[in-house]
Amino acid sequence: MNNTPAWIVNLYFFAYKYYQKFHHFLIPVFRKKSNNKVFCVGFWKTGTTSIYKAFNILGYRAGRLIHEGKEPKKGWIHYIKKCNYDAFTDDPMSFIYKDLDKTFPDSKFILTERNTQSFVKSYINYFKGTEFEKTADEIDEVIEKYESYYKEVKDYFKDRADQLLVIDVIGGEGWEKLCPFLNKPTPKKPFPHKNKGRYKK
Repeated sequence: MNNTPAWIVNLYFFAYKYYQKFHHFLIPVFRKKSNNKVFCVGFWKTGTTSIYKAFNILGYRAGRLIHEGKEPKKGWIHYIKKCNYDAFTDDPMSFIYKDLDKTFPDSKFILTERNTQSFVKSYINYFKGTEFEKTADEIDEVIEKYESYYKEVKDYFKDRADQLLVIDVIGGEGWEKLCPFLNKPTPKKPFPHKNKGRYKK
């Protein structure tokens, strides 16, 4: 997305909004519902796309960026309660993880993380040339927010290792950590390290 005009970025999100609605309507036709919900609460550019692909391979009804797909009048928790998805990545999961934990006490949480400097480089490259590009001072704020958030999540789940998995997809971790955590057999397919060639530490 680097050097992409803002109008193309906006068009992408507009198109994705309607794709998501169509996908949400059809997914029960192709996938059985899982008993428990799974939430990936990592920031963008930390391997969340890979986790989304992994959810699909493991048979979950996976949804991502539902923030772009639908804004329910009664709130996100209400929407997640009644929606057709049972595994989620990207917005707005990182904003509401505590509410999700309280509402779905048997759910699992996955925190995708990566080296801070690696995250910053990827973040800058991804948004360069768009309306979301950051100044140097704003990048410092992004770093502070990133490190503060990850500490907060780990502290919140510190006594519940069975509910939180911290995984470094960018660093090469995959099925060997994810499948035991979700009580799923290891697929024969390789772990989907999406955009692996773009990951630079």
